[in-house]
Formats: sequence, C-alpha cells, structure tokens
Amino acid sequence: MKNTGKEAEQAFLNRVQAVPKTVVERFYDQSDLRGINGGRPVGDFPKPSDFLVTQGGITFYAEVKSTQSKTSFSFGDIRPGQRSAAMKQAAADGPYFFFIFSYGLGQWFCLPALQFATAVKNGAKSIKFKDINQWLK
Repeated sequence: MKNTGKEAEQAFLNRVQAVPKTVVERFYDQSDLRGINGGRPVGDFPKPSDFLVTQGGITFYAEVKSTQSKTSFSFGDIRPGQRSAAMKQAAADGPYFFFIFSYGLGQWFCLPALQFATAVKNGAKSIKFKDINQWLK
C-alpha cells in the first residue's frame, strides 16, 4: 500500500470530530484541488497545515503526517510552508501540532510546534517516538 497520507488524515478527522464543540476547517492541498477541478492541473500555494481546528474555544493548526517507521519521524516529511508556519507559531507561543501516525507501531503521536522548533534549532533531522507524547492512547 502506498502511503499518501489521506488514510491518516481521514482517521484524524474521525477522531477529532467526535469531540464535542469541535470545528474543523480543511486547507485543501494539490490532490484535493485536482479532484474538485475534475482532475485537471491547478495552481496551488503552500499551506500552513492540513487543518485549522477549534475545540472548546481553542484554535490550533493541525498537520497530519504518517510514516512506516517504528522508531522516529523524519522532519524531511514536513513541507517548507508547514515548517515555516510551525516555527512562527512556536516563536509566538501559538498552538500548532503535528499529529503523526506510525503504521509500524499502529499508534498516534502529537508533536507540539515548540518541541519541533527546539529540536530543529538543536540540529535534529528527526525525532524519536519515545521522545514525544502519544495521542489518544
């Protein structure tokens, strides 16, 4: 099975929308826009994340990622627009989270932008799953 990320995005949506007082807005990506446009190529621009989520009055960016790895998440899987948005949010103490599904472990993890920014500033190219919190155990 090719990991396009769409399966993880749908699983994220199913979980987060089950929480009362939740609103989810999707930032459409290139494949979404092609589907809306009947398969024809379309112009696109970098998005800050996959979703903008409000839960119980708190709004945050949510970027959903998936990996086959059992040990770590590679920062190479983060697009430049997402990286920039996460770093800006971290600098402003704003809420931005990477929700990562490890197919290798069958588990979800949540990486806050501040932890990501700190790792990047320290030269890290990835982060071990043991160093980040599980999401919805």
